[in-house]
Amino acid sequence: MPFGAPEALRLRPRRLMSRDPFNPVFIKACVGLAVVALTLSACGSTAAPSAKAPASPAIAAAVGQATASVAPTVSVVPSAVPSVAPTMAVAPPIKPEATIAAPDVGRLASDGTMLWVLTGAGQVARLDPATNMLSPLATVDPTHLDGGFAVNQRGLWLNDFDANLVYRVDPVSLKVVAKIASAHNPEGLAVDPKNGAVWVANHRGGTVTRIDPATNKIVATIPIGNAGPSGPHQIGLGLGSVWVGVPNASNVYRIDPVTNKVVATIEIPSDASPCSGFAFGEQAVWSPSCGDATTMVRIDPVANKVVATIDLGGNGDDPIVVDGVPWLVVESTSGQPARLVRIDPTTNTIDRVVSVGDSFRGADLVVAKGSVWLIDSANGNILRLPLAAFS
Repeated sequence: MPFGAPEALRLRPRRLMSRDPFNPVFIKACVGLAVVALTLSACGSTAAPSAKAPASPAIAAAVGQATASVAPTVSVVPSAVPSVAPTMAVAPPIKPEATIAAPDVGRLASDGTMLWVLTGAGQVARLDPATNMLSPLATVDPTHLDGGFAVNQRGLWLNDFDANLVYRVDPVSLKVVAKIASAHNPEGLAVDPKNGAVWVANHRGGTVTRIDPATNKIVATIPIGNAGPSGPHQIGLGLGSVWVGVPNASNVYRIDPVTNKVVATIEIPSDASPCSGFAFGEQAVWSPSCGDATTMVRIDPVANKVVATIDLGGNGDDPIVVDGVPWLVVESTSGQPARLVRIDPTTNTIDRVVSVGDSFRGADLVVAKGSVWLIDSANGNILRLPLAAFS
């Protein structure tokens, strides 16, 4: 049976969709006509990158081994190979190792030892993988409505989109230890697991900021995309770089964390929109779309260009890579339950669709402690699935 048919977007609420509508086709047309001065004026132009503070070379190792030392590049015409989602039977559900009641949980993250949750009401709790038990919830941001969430063993970090704040929470006391002003609606957030560097996408500011965890101060501001709605969204750390999707420019920007400079601007096809996270293989960067798009792009990290566009048949979010193979949750656009979907990296096509239950809706796939964890928001649960099922 077909997995889904194009209709309206059905995803977890994200600020990009609820407040910042955009038309990626129009944006792409503007980029394509950028040689015309009038068009540049109408569409907006990308600010030049800058670096304001030196960074330790250790950071590059912390975010992964770089695939190549590249000079700044711009990918103008992506070599995209469309792949239509096949009609296939849905595989039987994966039996959870544990089902953990977690009403109103909107985000899930791991620091390598413990898992952490963030609720829609700005509450956090630790999830112990040894017992599959949640600690009592602690309110850290009572006005929280939206914004990124990331953790390491030094702290929990969350963005308050409306208050223009980044919160740092002590992982032992679960008390707020710092509030850092971050103008223009902070959305995407990533924390380096080794050195603690914090990267924040300022959604309506057209910038990414870097926070030094030693001082809780911003040490670099990097212009990317355009100021205004539908700007910098999700951030990923991998392959020695910081990757940021910017829908209003229809680009993914690659930042060198040693120099804090943009080293590649990767154009995304008009049938995609870079705002649903990143996953990293040895030879690929995977990024699903949002908005009306039901696609995921594959980026070659050596050439810094899109080499394939995969039709997911629904709206994908927050991919992971297991043994070099990408998986993600895909929400149906025709009223069916969400499914787990696997992409064959050899053919760039869907080769497996797995049920997670007849009423499943959710995302935030996390690999930790020999399992795959994900939120089932429709049923108010966190599911722990065996990693072997993803081989």
